[in-house]
Amino acid sequence: MTPPTLPDDRADRTRRGKRALRARGRSTDRGVSTALGYVLTLSITVVLISGLMVAAGGFVSDERKRVTETELDVVGNRLAAGIESVDRIGAAPGESRVEATIRLPPRVAGTTYTIEVEPGPPTELVLTSTDPEVTVRVPVKTETSLAASRLDGGDVTITYDSPSGTLEVVS
Repeated sequence: MTPPTLPDDRADRTRRGKRALRARGRSTDRGVSTALGYVLTLSITVVLISGLMVAAGGFVSDERKRVTETELDVVGNRLAAGIESVDRIGAAPGESRVEATIRLPPRVAGTTYTIEVEPGPPTELVLTSTDPEVTVRVPVKTETSLAASRLDGGDVTITYDSPSGTLEVVS
């Protein structure tokens, strides 16, 4: 029987060294793959969020225009109803002067607007916002002539004066 032989020290060290190098290489690769995975995940997330922001930006802009148009239409109809009411009251016998104040918002959808009274024919109120630029036309039916005027949004006063026979809209 032969006694067990001791492995060659040099060969043993070489084998252990190769294992150690492989083990070190694996741990380094694993650290790189974790960092690489994190960077890729972050990059994909940024690209997706950027795409959503660009797509939503156009949608929000269109909705803002629609909201502004709707609010201008409501304001114009309120003013037209006020003008028509003052016209009816002023046309009644015995009335010489009628005055009504209509409270309108100074801004619609976060933007300022102007009101222009166009005596016509047809008699119209033209409401125009500044940003986004939206124009709405609202017809007004009156028996009395309506004086042309241009004013900013906010409270307005409608005046009927019997001697002149005209309706006037002022701020």
